[in-house]
Order: sequence, then structure tokens, then C-alpha cells
Amino acid sequence: MAARAPRSASAQARRAGFCLAIACAGAASCAKSSSIGDLDPLDLAPSEVPFDKNLIVDTASFTDSEGVASVADIQGFLEKTPYGHPSFLASYVSGGLRASQSIALAARRYGLNPLVFLVRAEMDAGLVSAAGYPASPAKVEYVFGCGCPGGGAACEPAQGGFGKQVDCLGSALRASLQLVCGTSAQTAGGWAVGQDALSLDGVHVSPASEATAALYQYAPVVAQGAPGGNWLFFNVWQLYGAQLSYFGSATSPWVGDSCCGDGMCAGVASGTCAVNAPGGLCTATCSAQRPCPTDPEGGGRRAVCGNLGGEGFCLRGCNPGACRSGYKCVQIAPVGGGAAALACLPQ
Repeated sequence: MAARAPRSASAQARRAGFCLAIACAGAASCAKSSSIGDLDPLDLAPSEVPFDKNLIVDTASFTDSEGVASVADIQGFLEKTPYGHPSFLASYVSGGLRASQSIALAARRYGLNPLVFLVRAEMDAGLVSAAGYPASPAKVEYVFGCGCPGGGAACEPAQGGFGKQVDCLGSALRASLQLVCGTSAQTAGGWAVGQDALSLDGVHVSPASEATAALYQYAPVVAQGAPGGNWLFFNVWQLYGAQLSYFGSATSPWVGDSCCGDGMCAGVASGTCAVNAPGGLCTATCSAQRPCPTDPEGGGRRAVCGNLGGEGFCLRGCNPGACRSGYKCVQIAPVGGGAAALACLPQ
């Protein structure tokens, strides 16, 4: 992707009509640097998939929160890792939740693939390949450095625990995605799709996806063949994807799913991405004469034509408590009248 395509007037009008506003906060680069001692040799063995510094992962796969579909899938991976033994994370509990549950919750809350959290946990402290709890508790309880200001200052107890660290990582990556997918079109550090930038290790990079820009915002280093950079993220992503038989998002986002531009909503007839909604929102205009589309996968996902400001927009139907982060399952008035329906609306 060389440049961001201009938005059509009709798409701009649909976004304006949607009348959703959010505050986008930037996320500073805060990734910890792993060391060779924390990693398994498999992590550093070059993947058979060619490395492209400009495309660490495509955005659809990065935001595929249902790609590794359940807590059971994540738990199964931790019990049967590529390293030939279970990870200690399979039995680790923090805040009353297993590691697999914490990862699944953050993946859903921030619209990210659970693989993102597994890969970073290995990158930053070798937690997935570790058979036992590390000798240094900080490698687990502050694995992503959240709440640890550095410079010798003590870490904040309130941020301690694997679950809180996972949530913090998800929040930082989602904030960067919202910036690069929104009107600013770049992260707080200036990483943008199709725009050349220099990494901290002196490599010119032109991100080919929003996800890649967000990853360089979090860790602005390539470090090919070494720990600590986006080469390692790519390498471990390939390793874990193969173990889970996950080779990228197989479907386009549907009504109510996260998005970074209209192109990601191709699975919705006449779909558009409301980029000013939390995490982006695939939707389409609708009316009594033009109902919302049905689920192309036949999976039972429902779309409701909601009356928002006098205009109809397709929203994800829901059950209470079943909406992603930033949304709430509420009753709305369907276009054309009829009984009230439950749909996910931005909070």
C-alpha cells in the first residue's frame, strides 16, 4: 500500500451522519527489550516465510480477535507449545484468572488477535517457552513494563499481575491503531501507512499496514535476526501461527466488527468503516426498504437497522454483556418501527 486512498464524498457523509465521537489517545513506545537468555532457540530460527520489514502482519489478522477462537484454544496452546513442553502460564493464575482467560478478555476488549499477547509475552520475557515460574517475579508480574517508570523507580503495585499487564498492552496497541486508522492517519510517534520512517536501529521502514505502524510505534526497532525488534515479532508469530494452524484472517470484518478503513468492511454489502467509533466500526446505511445484510458465514450473527439521528445504520445485534470494548448492549428503536431490539452502541 503506497498511499492512503482518498475517501469518497458518500463515505464521508456516512461517517458524518453516524455522529460518533471518541477521544484518541496516543501510546508512547514502551516495549521491553528481551535478551537471548530469555528466549528459546526456536524463537530465533528464521522462519520459512520471507521477512518483510514493511509488513510485520496484516491488519485483518492483527485485529482478528476470534482467530484463536476461545479460551480453550489459548489454554490448549499453552499446554502444548512448539517447545515440546507446557508453558508454566498454563497453570498460572493472576487476579483469579488463568493466563489464557486474561489473554482472551484483552483480545475481545481491544479487538486484537490473542496471538499478539502470546507473541509479546515470549518476546519480552520468554514466558511461553518457560516451563517454570521465572526466578525474577517481575518478568511475569510486570512483563510489559506497564507501571514501571524506569530510572530506578519502583513499579506501581496497582499495575502488577499478568492480567493487568496484558490489559495495558492491549490498550497501548489499540490506541495506536485508532490513531493510524483515524483522521490523523499516523501514530503518536509519526508511524503511518506508506510513509517512510527511520527505526531506532537505523533502518528505513514504510509500513504497509496499520498493524505494522502500530507495532513500530510500540517497538520502533527492526533488529533482524536478533531479540527485541519487529523481526522477532514476525518470527514468533509465524511459529505460533503454525502451531495453532492459524495462517491469517480468513474472513472480512462484518457489521459491528473493528476496522481501519472501508476496505476492511468488504464483507458487508455497501459497508463503510466508522473510523471515529471505538476501534472502528463496520456498518452500512439501511432503511425499511433496504434492510441490513445477513451473516455471509451463516454463523448466526445478527445485524439491526438502528435509528440514529433519523437515519438508519446497521449495528451488531447482541445479548447483554456480549459487546466488545467501548460498546454497550442497549435497546434501540429499529428503523421502520416494530419492537425495540438490542444492539451494540458506543459507550
